[in-house]
Formats: sequence, C-alpha cells, structure tokens
Amino acid sequence: MLYHVSKTHGLKVLKPQVSTHGKAYVYAVDNVVTGLLFGAKQDDFDFIISVNEDGIPEIYECYRNAFREIYEGVSCSVYEIDGTGFLKGITGWDAEYVSENEAEVLSETIVGDLYVRLCDEERNRNLVVHRFEDIDEYKGIISNHIVDRLIRAEILDRPCIDERLVKRYGNIIEKIRELISGRYL
Repeated sequence: MLYHVSKTHGLKVLKPQVSTHGKAYVYAVDNVVTGLLFGAKQDDFDFIISVNEDGIPEIYECYRNAFREIYEGVSCSVYEIDGTGFLKGITGWDAEYVSENEAEVLSETIVGDLYVRLCDEERNRNLVVHRFEDIDEYKGIISNHIVDRLIRAEILDRPCIDERLVKRYGNIIEKIRELISGRYL
C-alpha cells in the first residue's frame, strides 16, 4: 500500500503530473507521515525533508516558524493506492515512489488541520521536527542546503528572482553572486 497526499479533495484517479523532475509521474510514499509533509504548498526553501535511519520522517525549518506557517489551518486528503507499477529510486529520493501511469484511489482520508495532525505525529514520535535555531551550527546546515538549492535550480541565472527568496535569503544570494562574478580570480 502506498500513499499520495494532496490539497485537492475527492480524487478518484491520480494522474501523472510534471514536477521538478521534468517528467510526468504519480508520486507516492510508503509512510503516511512522510506523505503528510507534502499536503501543503511548500518547497526546498521552506524545509529540509528526509527520512532518518529508523525510517522516521525528519524535517528542518529553513526559517523561524516555517512549520506552523506552512501547515497550520491547511486541509488535505490522504489517498491510499495500490503500489503495483510504482518504482523506487527513480527521482533520487529513496522515500519516493513514482509511476508513469494513472493510479486508482482505494480510499481517501481528509485531514482537517495538517499542523495539528503533524504535531500529534511529532508527539507520538512518528515525526522529528527541528525548529529553526539561531545558532551557527543549525544556520550552517540551512545555509548549505539553501546554497545547494539556489545553484541546483539555477535560480541565480534568472534575471528576476522570486521576491520570497530575496526576502528570506537575500544576503546569501548577494554573496553567491559576488563570489561567482569572477572578480576573485
């Protein structure tokens, strides 16, 4: 059994969609809590999301109160689907399964407030949440992640950068642009 989580309620069939991987897939996971982390609009500039060695999803806030800001008051649907035809290891994230084919929904469970549910999962030790800390060690982890994502997504090459990124990571963007300008060679 696999899970697909979406802000869209009432789906009967999941259709492949193009995402960051550039290919149309139906995305799924085998851990419902991991799936819940994708029940709200968020991206790599909000969180680092991983699965630890015990198979428990782990999340790092990239900025203060990101966890509450992204998930509070958000409703989503957890769709249970048959895993037949889904492949693991295609996208580079081992927790993710994908299929190029449509998937029939076997059941739907609506989550009224994702933040409340995720806090319950944290209390039950089914989720590890690292809230933003204003200490160099934590900020170093986040800065390293942000720099990687800015470069990997070729955001620095764009003439206009999303205002949200400039607001949160303007200092990092400015310093990287200075470093890659060539003036230090």
